[in-house]
Amino acid sequence: MKSILKLFGTALLCMLGSFTGSVAESSQITVFRNVRLFDGEQLIESANVVVRGTRIDRVSDVGKPLDIPDGAELIIGDGLTLVPGLIDAHTHSFSRGNLERALDFGVTTSIDMWTPVDFMQQMQAEREQGIAFGRADMHSAGIGVTAPKSHGTQFGPVPTLSRPEDADAFVAARINEGSKYIKIIYDNFKMFDRPIPTLDYPTMEAVVESAHRRDRLVVVHSRDVDAYADVVRAGANGIAHIMVDEVPGRELIDGMRRQGMFVIPTLSISTPSGADMANDGVLGPRLSEKESANLRGYAPKHRQGGDKIAMESVRVLNEAGVTILAGSDSPNRGTATGVSIHQELGILVQAGLTPIQALVSATSAPADVFGLGDRGRIKAGLRADLLLVKGDPSSKISDTRRIIGVWKAGQRHALDQ
Repeated sequence: MKSILKLFGTALLCMLGSFTGSVAESSQITVFRNVRLFDGEQLIESANVVVRGTRIDRVSDVGKPLDIPDGAELIIGDGLTLVPGLIDAHTHSFSRGNLERALDFGVTTSIDMWTPVDFMQQMQAEREQGIAFGRADMHSAGIGVTAPKSHGTQFGPVPTLSRPEDADAFVAARINEGSKYIKIIYDNFKMFDRPIPTLDYPTMEAVVESAHRRDRLVVVHSRDVDAYADVVRAGANGIAHIMVDEVPGRELIDGMRRQGMFVIPTLSISTPSGADMANDGVLGPRLSEKESANLRGYAPKHRQGGDKIAMESVRVLNEAGVTILAGSDSPNRGTATGVSIHQELGILVQAGLTPIQALVSATSAPADVFGLGDRGRIKAGLRADLLLVKGDPSSKISDTRRIIGVWKAGQRHALDQ
């Protein structure tokens, strides 16, 4: 009985906290004057942005009159750039603490690719009750679709799928649990020289067809060109991870582009880049010992040279016009929650994206792909998820790390420094 009362009390406090927070911030006004603005699509050298409550009230040219209401917080934007709150398109959140930590580094939305069902449901319930300040929003696939003894089963007992005729019921069960999209594991880890079981093609295709009948987006975990070709043939919407066995050829790339597919390369786990973040003069001092150690603990999940193949694959896909989304795959080894979206942006630029393209990959592009129409851009009427940084990340992408302030739904987040 005591545990039940305690649980009820905690739930009540959560509800009151969300309700009170939303009301308390409804009249808050923040004015950014003369700030460099990346609006999610393009750079505006100088603009005024007015936030009223949880929403962006207006965006205007600095040459137009700007009325600053009494009591508004005024932020002078000289030397600063305002960008939409970052969207990490591939995380494994697992805990509230991870979502809180993500917000510390400007990630206002986490697209989760595998997390326990009860945690997903709890986070979604809180979001439905009102804005959950103090942490990133989480939109999740819940648990993925995987074969017995395949990738994902190492997280603990989970339902698995073996036959195409069972795919429809399996997908229905995930949606009933609350999965916002369907994540499929289609990867036998052949580039690891110790293959593991995975779904066969007919079963994977049946899952894609079932999910699409239910208007659900399908993301497939694959990391070699043969698997990529199967995923394209099955008609999935996108692929998580980049190929590390060989660079894709023209036929495969053309097929992906024709279908409007997206790729979340997760270069942070395919390249030994984590140590650079741990040593970064701006972000490094903000890291815990555990976070720093995890960043330095990179372990390749491919044969020698796979990191170079991954980088070249991103380059050719981007040049061909395939949509690239920034996703960190944190907190896997070589990453840290929140920190590694900045890691990913830097590597994407090294792989050939322009800084503007990289910023799009972590703002408007994932918002469009995952149907989050209220965020990802700085535009009147949208939610005021914002990141203010020193410098100009549209020309020097590492400036996203120089965080001045983070706002979620118009409320300024207290940073960890």
